[in-house]
Amino acid sequence: MKIISGNLSGRVIKSPKGRVTRPTSARAKESLFNFLVHGLKFNFDQMHVLDLFAGSGSLGIEALSRGAKFCSFIDNDMNSITTIKNNLEYLGLEKKSFVKKYDATKINFKFKSSLDLIFSDPPYKNFSQTKIAIERINKKKLINDNGIIVTELSSKDETQTIEGFIINDKKIIGDTQFCIYSLN
Repeated sequence: MKIISGNLSGRVIKSPKGRVTRPTSARAKESLFNFLVHGLKFNFDQMHVLDLFAGSGSLGIEALSRGAKFCSFIDNDMNSITTIKNNLEYLGLEKKSFVKKYDATKINFKFKSSLDLIFSDPPYKNFSQTKIAIERINKKKLINDNGIIVTELSSKDETQTIEGFIINDKKIIGDTQFCIYSLN
């Protein structure tokens, strides 16, 4: 997997072995980030990002490459956690990141700063995990007022609501659907 843009553009990161994760395709990731930057005018500079169900950490690492100040990576699979840590070390991003093996639906800790952007990419058919995690994070007031949530699900799945959020936009790229949410 390649980093698309930013100061780490073209660098290759590894994905976890096995079938536990489903890495976001390069085409889908590039389309998502182009939409965030050019469509939503999202500026990654100094942003605090959370990559939930992080897998390889590809989405959070892309945000760091584009100027995000800090990214927290959460996944409950030890193979994924090891891969993320190895990727961050290889790229020299250990000081700009926090990696934790944890069930995202049970988050009960604070982050280094309130969050500007959350990526949530649970296994397809498990959107309920995203809802639980995001609603929990919101109740703990961990999201900035103008922060956004990006969820990834199958293009065949129906768009879901998340309590306290509105759907700003939705993009379908091949078999992948991205939904962009903001606080209501």
